[in-house]
Amino acid sequence: MAKGKGKGRNNKKKKGGGARGSGNSTKNASSSSSSSSSSPGATLLKGEIPNFGERSKAIRANYQTLYSRYKSATRRFLDYMRKNVPQDIIGGDDAAASSVNFLLAAADWMAESSHVVDPIILKDLKLCIRMRTRVAQSMFGGGDVGHKYFLDVLVYCWTMMRLLPTSESTVQQDLDDETEEGSYSYDQNRFSVLGVDNGEMEEVEEDDAEMFPTSVLRPVSDTNKPVTLEELMRSDDRNDAVLFLFTLDELMSMISTQYEVLVKNIKNNRQQAIPESAIVEHLLEAAVTSNFAIQQVQQLEMELQTQHEHLTTPCRLLSTLVMPELTSNVDEILRNHARGGKKWKKQDIISFLGDSMQCYFQSPSDDWNRKDTIVQDFCSQYQVDHQGCDEIEKLFRGVQHIVLLEVPVKPEIKSMIPMRATLASAGQPSKSHSWLPRFEFIGGDRSIHHTIRLLQSFAGVIANTPENSKTYLNPKLVGMFGPSPWLTGRSKKIRDMDELLMSTILPSWIQMCRHGIVGKVQFPRESELSPLFMQLKSYVENPRKPVSWSLAFGVHAMLTGILEVDREFYEIIKVSKAVFGRFFAQTTNAVKLALKEKASDMQNSNVWKHNLCMVSFLESFGLEAFEERAMWNPLCAGTIFSILSFFGNLEAGSAVIDCQAQLRITLYLFHGLLINNIIHKGEIPLLDILYDSFKDCKALWQGALPRRGELTQRFWICFGMGLKESKQMAEKAQQFARDGRLPTDSFAECAKFCRGRKMTPIEPAELATSFRRICERDFSDVRDKYHTPEQRRNTRGSEQYLFAVRTNDTLDHLEKDLMLLSTNFMSVAYYLEQFVCSLGRILGWESCVKNEPGGTNMRQGFAILFAQHLLGALDFSKDPLNYQFLNVPMGICSSSWMKTFFERIPADNVLWFQAIPSDTGQVQYNT
Repeated sequence: MAKGKGKGRNNKKKKGGGARGSGNSTKNASSSSSSSSSSPGATLLKGEIPNFGERSKAIRANYQTLYSRYKSATRRFLDYMRKNVPQDIIGGDDAAASSVNFLLAAADWMAESSHVVDPIILKDLKLCIRMRTRVAQSMFGGGDVGHKYFLDVLVYCWTMMRLLPTSESTVQQDLDDETEEGSYSYDQNRFSVLGVDNGEMEEVEEDDAEMFPTSVLRPVSDTNKPVTLEELMRSDDRNDAVLFLFTLDELMSMISTQYEVLVKNIKNNRQQAIPESAIVEHLLEAAVTSNFAIQQVQQLEMELQTQHEHLTTPCRLLSTLVMPELTSNVDEILRNHARGGKKWKKQDIISFLGDSMQCYFQSPSDDWNRKDTIVQDFCSQYQVDHQGCDEIEKLFRGVQHIVLLEVPVKPEIKSMIPMRATLASAGQPSKSHSWLPRFEFIGGDRSIHHTIRLLQSFAGVIANTPENSKTYLNPKLVGMFGPSPWLTGRSKKIRDMDELLMSTILPSWIQMCRHGIVGKVQFPRESELSPLFMQLKSYVENPRKPVSWSLAFGVHAMLTGILEVDREFYEIIKVSKAVFGRFFAQTTNAVKLALKEKASDMQNSNVWKHNLCMVSFLESFGLEAFEERAMWNPLCAGTIFSILSFFGNLEAGSAVIDCQAQLRITLYLFHGLLINNIIHKGEIPLLDILYDSFKDCKALWQGALPRRGELTQRFWICFGMGLKESKQMAEKAQQFARDGRLPTDSFAECAKFCRGRKMTPIEPAELATSFRRICERDFSDVRDKYHTPEQRRNTRGSEQYLFAVRTNDTLDHLEKDLMLLSTNFMSVAYYLEQFVCSLGRILGWESCVKNEPGGTNMRQGFAILFAQHLLGALDFSKDPLNYQFLNVPMGICSSSWMKTFFERIPADNVLWFQAIPSDTGQVQYNT
């Protein structure tokens, strides 16, 4: 459903828009990488780690999920209801207490007795309803009668309890549910309180009133048998597994489309002589699509587990699809040979077969591999006799053959030829990668379970590599997984990149996650901007755990990107590294120039120093210690640019760009000259970009853009002055401008008015809607303009529909915000500061401020002269162009210097990649 966001689509702007096998093959796979005794840690970071603020309790290596919050909330709600009503309401036996029906009686009793409710429990109840409603409306078990009944009961409880009196909470929330709130002042670290609140993962549903009605009829069960919570979790796991994989396939197809468009645009840009750095836009678009999809898969994975608690690993899910006969065989063996023990269920057999498959996906040398004990452990649970144990052991060995036939790695292919021949002669031809035949992007030649096996096999390498050692390929094993060296143009299937993944990419990722920036730093926004890196970090820290679907999907998306870009792969690497280097070269140059501006105090600003330190540290992504194909493949390059664009440049940069009020001074002057027709749009491209991007910024304007007569007062309000004082200052400016009188007030008398409220910091979400979509996951105002009414009727509410609409809307806004994103805020901050300082010298104000005995600092003194005389003239003078102060014509001198100054700034000094306007109405500013 997602449209290919390529410019050649419909926009004329840019045309294009381990297992055990013969020869111990996977044992060798585990030893395919070796360790170096040298410690790499000191070389894999650039500079000291800055303070990125306190870590959010919600962001951990195990990637805290809404699913765990939902389970905790359900548990707390049920416990609360059992503990806070009389025993005779619940019932006297355990069966009654475990039945869902007791909730109805408990809610009625609370309503009748006006029970005082803990507000945390109401919040937990809403989360239970919200989560179960989403599951009911999705593809996973929504038609289950018991599940529907439980949801009806929860909604009834809500209608009965929502208006009850509340008291202070006495319920102890889980640590994972706690959030932190705080605020920051203009001069503080703007990132000290940034983090991800788990509550943000609870998306606001469109039909909130329908989800939480004010009254409903008391539910009546359709069965006389009490419904238990355990029964509510049961559904058709095989059908749900197929639907889950269909969704993964559709998401991967959208990712594939983005990289196809990327290649088309690279070729079209080349033909039209568009700067090669323009591909950053398409890398960002593909990364946004991929990152949205990875998070969507993670959410789907959680919801699937909500309905089927036994499907906790990819192998268990696959076993429901490919081993139904073995499931029946094991069930029959247990019926004939189990002599006691606990009663088995179908889910127990599926779990056993999935774990058996897992043994052969792992390396046999892994000390956590259960291949030698899994059959014995399973049989002992049900007291299976000796004959039954032997039969189950044979089935377990059969799983090995199934795995090796389906997902062989290169050393196993020849060894399986005799078995394939035998099967073919018996009328049972066996083709590899055939488990998912109808899945174009995660099956067949692009089988995602092949990626899962490689990741599971490589986990042994991670576990066996000491923390202070470097992982590298044993030279004797070069070519073990495929032709070496790996070359572009030869990969037609995902497995054609096994050698690249196992010998190059994964070893470098270990270094990045252990000793590099991903392992050593936890950024705000990392779950939104780099979900793959978070999954990789958890994978490296917990190699003994089974690979998750979301990790496998992310790595598979990375491989899909390489497969689609094909021969443009190394061109993307070259351009990406060059663009990344340009950003930091521009930033470094700005820092050096800032140190030479004697009239500026910016280099001493805490905001400048702190945020500059954070942004500069991001250069650690580009260290040569990391293999370029691991760091600059299309998905990783787009992810790094996302971090640099939204966190480094836009979020940190929005604090720096106005750290000395240089942005608001410049834009107020620009706006004043515009509304007086002294200068016009299009004459100063850089200021046009900033003006258009910041025109809705509350911190700068406190509302709509000021009209003539409002400039001075609005400037003082935005500068931190109170309403009363700002009005007084505007009245004085009006007198100066209209009467021609020179001021009699001293700087100190004016400066005392500036000590009112603090200046409002600039919020990046006000500048770029794409930031709000990507970093804050705010889709509250998204409207579907991408589907026909019939398509909406057929797909509305599905996971794919929601993903497609949100992704397309985000990419549209990313395109509109591109000129702003391409502007290096750190570099622009310096040039704006230099402009303000030089303007003071040109107008002859520098000596006035220096000679003022009142102790006013240079910027405050400049602001007083600027607002009262320059803005005052533009506000109130009959002839603002020629109005003079200190014998200098304000309008003529300020406008001519503004044009002269910004014309001298090369675009290459402030634009770190080439942005092509999304329509002809946008400014063109070329590198």
